[in-house]
Amino acid sequence: MSRILALLLVIAVIVFVVAIVLYWAFYRQRINKQLHSEAPHTRKLLSPWAFSIIAAFVVLIAFAGLTTIMALTDFGAEKVPLEYRNAVYDYRDFSSSQMTGYRSLYSIDENPGYTKSVEQVGDIRFTCFIRNEAFNYYHPSFIVYAEYTGDKNILYRGIHGSFYAPDDRQMASSGSAGGDFEDYICVIGTSTIQSRFELSIYLFDSGIKSEEWPPDDWATVAETITIVIPNP
Repeated sequence: MSRILALLLVIAVIVFVVAIVLYWAFYRQRINKQLHSEAPHTRKLLSPWAFSIIAAFVVLIAFAGLTTIMALTDFGAEKVPLEYRNAVYDYRDFSSSQMTGYRSLYSIDENPGYTKSVEQVGDIRFTCFIRNEAFNYYHPSFIVYAEYTGDKNILYRGIHGSFYAPDDRQMASSGSAGGDFEDYICVIGTSTIQSRFELSIYLFDSGIKSEEWPPDDWATVAETITIVIPNP
């Protein structure tokens, strides 16, 4: 959309300049003709400055009208299939002490209705559970446990997650940092449609060192895993 607006603005400027140049040539030609004519002059021409002001208003009104139409019709916007626009993408992260209530029903060892896999990435061991039964809102699509296996004194945690459609189009993304780190991080998420979830875990042995996000370059530990969520 922004590229199309920029192109329209350039076209509007070109049209304005061309109109001014053509009118200036016409104005000079008509004035010269009238100076050499003995016939009475009954038609008064607009001065080039007056024409410039009027032309500017016309071009601005046309540009505003086109941009309004584009905004109302989503012209030029990237078309996202309706099934992906209406889908639900969500995840939450919890420390070990927050695994209470319904969350206490889930275990790092086994969860009925889920397929388990374990992957060691750097100093983080990811234990993933992907739901293998029909989707419903009472059971998450995936559960991920992230355990730190290194030897540093980790104090804080951060997380960033992104959902992608099968064509690699990013559908949703969010992240946060600053929570206390305990034994592990549990990430519970849902996607109502086939997608890919990219999860980044950040661990810190001291306070926040930078405002840059995501903190891949300054976190004590930064590891990423990709989870494929099948068609529910």
